[in-house]
Amino acid sequence: MTSERHISSWERLEKPGSLQLAVYMWLHIPVVNLANVVESLTLARDLACICSQAAALSMQTLNDKTDNQMSKNTGKSAQAVEHKTTRTDESQPRYTSFNAYLREKFGARVYRVPIDAGFTCPNRDGTRALGGCTFCDDRGSGAPTINQVLSVKEQLNTGITRIRRRFKAEKFLAYFQAFTNTYAPEAVLRSLYDVSLDHEDVVGICIGTRPDCLDDNVLDLLSEYAKKTFVFLEIGLQSAHNKTLDLINRAHSAEEFFDAVERARRRNLTVATHLIFGLPGETRQDMMDTVRQVANVGITAIKIHQLCVYKHTPMAIDYSLGRLPLLEEDDYVALVCDALEMLPPDMVVMRLVAEGTREEIIAPEWCFEKSRIMGKIDQELERRGSRQGSKFLAEIGIES
Repeated sequence: MTSERHISSWERLEKPGSLQLAVYMWLHIPVVNLANVVESLTLARDLACICSQAAALSMQTLNDKTDNQMSKNTGKSAQAVEHKTTRTDESQPRYTSFNAYLREKFGARVYRVPIDAGFTCPNRDGTRALGGCTFCDDRGSGAPTINQVLSVKEQLNTGITRIRRRFKAEKFLAYFQAFTNTYAPEAVLRSLYDVSLDHEDVVGICIGTRPDCLDDNVLDLLSEYAKKTFVFLEIGLQSAHNKTLDLINRAHSAEEFFDAVERARRRNLTVATHLIFGLPGETRQDMMDTVRQVANVGITAIKIHQLCVYKHTPMAIDYSLGRLPLLEEDDYVALVCDALEMLPPDMVVMRLVAEGTREEIIAPEWCFEKSRIMGKIDQELERRGSRQGSKFLAEIGIES
């Protein structure tokens, strides 16, 4: 009876957004077995913060921010399909790019449209932890062009219009990006996914989530969608080392990640993952061990990027106190090239460098020069005479 009431309440929310989700969770999720009132008070404080943020966003909308103002966030603004495939010449790609993968699959220029559907995360709301990942800001890794005040349908329509005009895109993927996009009742997920697919130029959905929010019911739902449209499931890992996951407050284990991947693959779902190089305390060996583990579980695609320090995060405090060393760009370039050599040659490379704006990121300074860093990665691969999969193939006895 309780769950039916929850679903009924959700169905009455025509435009679920961050504020509505927070209110819904606060009113309907019972505070049982939390064992202390402090946690409830913390949730109330977080709710007040979200209310304040929503009000500020509403004022921004009323002030009619122009597309030019939004699009100057060139880093994530369009969630453009990743860099052109690196080549020794026109016939020999050095790695398998997301751009090439989507062009081959859809025969068109495809871009992702980032969406904030109003979710949260279990390591933010007290279910598993509080405060979220220590590297994550209050947008939950969402693109700065997302307007959280708008409904999912409105975000999608405005995003398509903007991206089509700016990048000449032909088809689109609805990208549920911010926070954990499987962390809600099944009826809510279904309604949101359905809305995002109700556009003639949307050819599929990308869903960013965590391994601990992928029970069998959710995976069955995604499998149902995958039978009728393109579904790209992005499961965040960041590191395969539990000591690191604990340190950055992920509140899930590496074992949960590999279990979720296995169950997703049993349902023939297309799975991608995210890794961060330069997390606190990690050595080169730690990072390469993560790559090695991910390379051998049948994942379709991967995002790799450097650790960036976002404003107003726990990591920003550590960085300001000199307790958080960051990778130098040449060290990062070498790590990326090492990782590419260890990956299967057909694994799709979605991203190799994170980017953003000075309004949101404190450091490293070189993260504002993505094209230059991508060029250095190209040059290093060429200098080595290497490409994606060279060491992976060598390990299984195949010459690259």
